[in-house]
Amino acid sequence: MKKTILATMLTSLFAATAAHSATVYEADGVTLDLFGDVEVQAAKSTDDGAPKMINLDDADFGIQVGYGLTEDLSAVGKISVTGEDEDIDEDNSATTPEINLDEAYAGLSSAQWGTLTVGQQYLISDDIGIGNDYAFGIDSAYAGGYYDGRQSLKYSVDKGNFYFGLSYLLNTDSQSDNVESIDAKLGVRLDALDLTAYLGKTDVADASSTSVILEARYTIDNLDLAASVGSADGYTSADDNTTFGLAGVYTVDKIAYSAAWSIKDVDGEDKVNRYFVNAAYSFNSNVTTYAELGGNDEENSELGYVLGMAVTF
Repeated sequence: MKKTILATMLTSLFAATAAHSATVYEADGVTLDLFGDVEVQAAKSTDDGAPKMINLDDADFGIQVGYGLTEDLSAVGKISVTGEDEDIDEDNSATTPEINLDEAYAGLSSAQWGTLTVGQQYLISDDIGIGNDYAFGIDSAYAGGYYDGRQSLKYSVDKGNFYFGLSYLLNTDSQSDNVESIDAKLGVRLDALDLTAYLGKTDVADASSTSVILEARYTIDNLDLAASVGSADGYTSADDNTTFGLAGVYTVDKIAYSAAWSIKDVDGEDKVNRYFVNAAYSFNSNVTTYAELGGNDEENSELGYVLGMAVTF
C-alpha cells in the first residue's frame, strides 16, 4: 500500500491527535504513532466561595496503529490511558487522579468509504459544541448525557465538501445498564461556511431523550465565528430545554482571543446565561499557555478563572 494513502487515512481517522503525534515506525504498510499531553491549571470554579486549586486537567498517553491491507483499506487501532482531576465546574477541590483506560478500539478505514470502529471510544455527541474554551464552556441542548462508551460502534466519512458520522452505544460498562443511544451528524462546507446538524436519541430503562442541534461556522480572514441553536426533550419534562449560543476566535500571530455566550431555557426554570473569554499564546504547535475567565447568572455563582499550560506530542 502506498504510504501517502495510509498516512492520509490515519490523519483523517485520528484527527484529534494526529497534529501532535510522533511516528515511531513506518515500513511495509505499517504505521505506528505515539501521542500524549499534559495540561495543568491554577483555577477557581464559578461556585460561590470555591477554593483556589491546582488542577491536573489532562495527562494522556496513547498508541495508534494502521496496517495497510489494500490500496484503499487499512486495519486501524488505538489505545490510550488518561489521568485527570474532576472538572473545575463540577468539583470544588482537586482530587488524586486515577489512571483509566480512555480509548481502546479497532476497525477498518478507507479513504473512499470512511472509517468504522468498534470498542471503547468517543461518540458523535462528543463533537457537539462551539467555542474555544479551556475550562468553562457554554451550554448546548444535548440531553442524552453519554459522550463515550465501551460497547460502541462508530462510522464516519469526510469527503471535503460534506461529512457524516453515526455512533451507536449499547450499555456503558456492563451488559445490563439498560442504555441504548444513537447519535448522528451531517455537515456541509460551502467555502468559508460550515454547517452541521446533530440528532441524538438515548433510551435509559423506561425513559428516553431526543436532541436536535444546529451549528454554523464562518471564517473571515483571522476571525472564526460560530452560532448554535438546539432543542431537547429530556428524560423528564424538567429536562426539556432549548439553547442558543454565539462564539468567536480572533487570531493574531501566535495569540488567539476567544469569547462565547449561551442562553439555556429549561422548562419551569429561570433562563441561564453562561459565558467565557480567554487568550492563548502558542509557542509552537505543541506548547500553549492560556488564561480564561468564565461565569453565569445562576444563584450562588461568581466569576471563575483558570491559568494553564498544555504540552503535547
